[in-house]
Amino acid sequence: MDEIVDKLASTMAVKHDMHLGEVPMAAEFNERSFDRYDVRDRLSFAPFVQGRASGIYIFEFDNGQRYVGQTVHFAGRFPAHIRGSDHHEAWKDITRLMVMDTDPADLDELEFQIIAWQKEEGYSLRNKVFNFGFEGPSELDEAIPIIDQLHWANGDSDYDIADIRRAADRPVEGKTKLHRSAEGQQPWMNATTEDETWPTVANAVCADLGAVIARAIPEAVELESIYWTVSDYPNTVGGRLATLNVGSLEVLHIPREPFELINPHGERVQLHCSLLNMSLGTMITHGEVQDRWQNTGPMIPTMSRQPSYSIGPVDNVTIPTGYVARALDHVEILQGVREFCLNLMRANQSGMFRRWHSRELARRAYEEHVRVTDQ
Repeated sequence: MDEIVDKLASTMAVKHDMHLGEVPMAAEFNERSFDRYDVRDRLSFAPFVQGRASGIYIFEFDNGQRYVGQTVHFAGRFPAHIRGSDHHEAWKDITRLMVMDTDPADLDELEFQIIAWQKEEGYSLRNKVFNFGFEGPSELDEAIPIIDQLHWANGDSDYDIADIRRAADRPVEGKTKLHRSAEGQQPWMNATTEDETWPTVANAVCADLGAVIARAIPEAVELESIYWTVSDYPNTVGGRLATLNVGSLEVLHIPREPFELINPHGERVQLHCSLLNMSLGTMITHGEVQDRWQNTGPMIPTMSRQPSYSIGPVDNVTIPTGYVARALDHVEILQGVREFCLNLMRANQSGMFRRWHSRELARRAYEEHVRVTDQ
């Protein structure tokens, strides 16, 4: 098995034309781009925005933190920040307001760029959107103390396999769509190896799901379907065997269609591959895969990229299905995935995906992880 994985690390993609994505750079901004007002001890900011319609604004707080927002109605937007809303408690520590008029059609792109600019300037932001690692309070803090979150992200703590075993022993709820599908029933690695660790593609998919769930999501069993979900054979983006969503974003997904690769011997092979997201900069710097990962299995460096989501760009790596656990054996990769999952959990619960969560696929992922761990 190890020999196969090492060879796969140097394969080249033929189908699924994947390449390094470009990370959007912040536009050239400076504070002179904004009108600035001292608003400390003010009960209303309306006098400062009279006659303005849409634009971008920045709050500065007395602790030095900042918040970047957008609005199509300045005067109507600020009371929710000052008095509090469902999104956050009242902000009574705003000391400065910066405002820039903007066409409504440009608000989303400019907000993204200005948040990136503020982060590059070194400011701590209270934003959740476009801002990994925001430092404001989170619902997750009630389930996992902040200090435990930090230990988890830094790799100073580990999961309890006993919890995973108990979850694996839940009553069987029938076969999953993945296990009934033609793709899922294919022999793992298309019978190109005598290794029978994962006899079918479905088994390999469950092994990958189980590895990420158990090793990268804190308190995974307790927080199942609350902060993370698995979708069984969803039709998302052309069809997938499975998707692991954490918070409001995917962390791992496995396309139904196999990838066609050229191995070091020049032979074309077809393999199912798993796509794993992690924190920006874990493997890729300035659009290039770091040298140390160029020949390190099981990641396929020629198929690594940096896609952008609503929360910002991330590192995305392609791994032959069944080998994600081995990728997580690299400390930097595990930490990058843990940090990514934790920041997603701090930003949102998984409410939007909960209706598609498959308890049986989760149970099988637990079961496969236990089986592999016990070998």
